[in-house]
Amino acid sequence: MKFSVMIATRNRCDDLRRTCQRTFSLQPPPDEVLVCVDGSSDRTVEMLRSEFPDVVLLENESSMGSVASRDRLLRAATGDIVLSLDDDSYPLAQDFFSMLADIVAAHPEAAAISFPELLDGGIFTDDSKTSQSAGHYVPAYANCAAAMHRQFYLQQAGFPPFFTHMYEEPDYALQCYAAGRAVWFEPSLTIRHHRSPVGRLEMRLHHQNSRNELWSVWMRCPWTHLPIVSLFRIWRQFQYACACGPPWVLREPVWWGLALAGALKCLRARRPIAWPIYYSWMRLARSPGFTTSDLYASQIQSQSV
Repeated sequence: MKFSVMIATRNRCDDLRRTCQRTFSLQPPPDEVLVCVDGSSDRTVEMLRSEFPDVVLLENESSMGSVASRDRLLRAATGDIVLSLDDDSYPLAQDFFSMLADIVAAHPEAAAISFPELLDGGIFTDDSKTSQSAGHYVPAYANCAAAMHRQFYLQQAGFPPFFTHMYEEPDYALQCYAAGRAVWFEPSLTIRHHRSPVGRLEMRLHHQNSRNELWSVWMRCPWTHLPIVSLFRIWRQFQYACACGPPWVLREPVWWGLALAGALKCLRARRPIAWPIYYSWMRLARSPGFTTSDLYASQIQSQSV
């Protein structure tokens, strides 16, 4: 089994240097490390060429976004399994790839495997996804801490490049379930994620994530349920904005306009998924499955909804 590592980066030279150092120090190391520099204006390219000549370097002359960059990396990789990292995240276990090989073998049903993200301060991004949690099937994962079957990815629609940033992972997870595969959360391997502040504007990220979530509904949800699911997504994001304060609420219509502006793109890329699968995927956020039997039972139950 051959392992690749893919990293999309933009103007985070120092963070990327640390991630590359940590990644190449793993024993055994990955078979290849690919980095897509997405229109950076700092010294990222020069640093990679001088300090990490073994990196397979891809460059976007102008920024295409992390989603398109990761799609490009997956298509350029040669590994059977591709470990997806951010430029500020890296595995903690020195024998990460030896352990990952066993996990992949134990979960042939998983098209993607998600790992706990350990942040600064010793906290995890999600209380239900820590190193002490039970392994379970999830409706989404983060590209800063995941492993993917490359060949399976190439057989699907994949990441929508026009998403630019955010929400490509839940949309792809839904594609996995629709194709009869799953996404497994594996607690035994932890990814350290420093969450660099460079380029991280929280309200803008909220708008991008909300817009793309709605776009995913328009591309994947059956017509019969599309209106109600769309309203549910809009309402949920509005509740989040309310929790963040009046300035967020006042700016909430910004992403509504952005979503409408991309409606035609969504219609062109539309590949609807059968409602029982779509609904069972939605339910995983609140009722996780721990066995393949749980997933099958969830889809049977969804038939009556």
